[in-house]
Amino acid sequence: MNEEEIKAYVLLARNGDTAAFCKLYELYYKDMYRFAYYTLGNEQDAEDVISETVLDVFSGIHNLKKPESFKAWIFRILSTKCKRQMAVYVSDREHIKQDLADDSFAKDDHPYAQNLDVQAAFSTLNENEKMIISLMVFAGYNSRETAKIMNSHEGTIRSSKSRALTKMSQYLKEDFA
Repeated sequence: MNEEEIKAYVLLARNGDTAAFCKLYELYYKDMYRFAYYTLGNEQDAEDVISETVLDVFSGIHNLKKPESFKAWIFRILSTKCKRQMAVYVSDREHIKQDLADDSFAKDDHPYAQNLDVQAAFSTLNENEKMIISLMVFAGYNSRETAKIMNSHEGTIRSSKSRALTKMSQYLKEDFA
């Protein structure tokens, strides 16, 4: 589907056409799922944040001023939902690590504990950095596609990605030191 067709569907959906909204959902579902799943690392949580996002988008689409910004808008909402879920993960991190220790799992050897460490490192990023890492690393978008979604420049996206990965790496080094 080209950009003009997408824009037409957004305009129809904005005017209450549920069939047009369903087409947009079908168009973006796989990208949304990939983004949420790789961000959260959990199938059920990914489905939950997508459902919440779709409900928010459906109820708020009439407020979208620029139809051409639909994809970026829906991913910002999804990113916010993922961020909230990540905060839950981080708050549970110490409790889960204790449970793992009680069950004779070595923290560094257990994949779930390692995933929690990466999630904690991810949580240290600012909103923009999280969006870039989620789109490029977890969801597999390139810098051109990410720049388009975020209404930014490719060079800015690449340098922000590099800084964010460095920040995460430093956090992980400190966490294991």
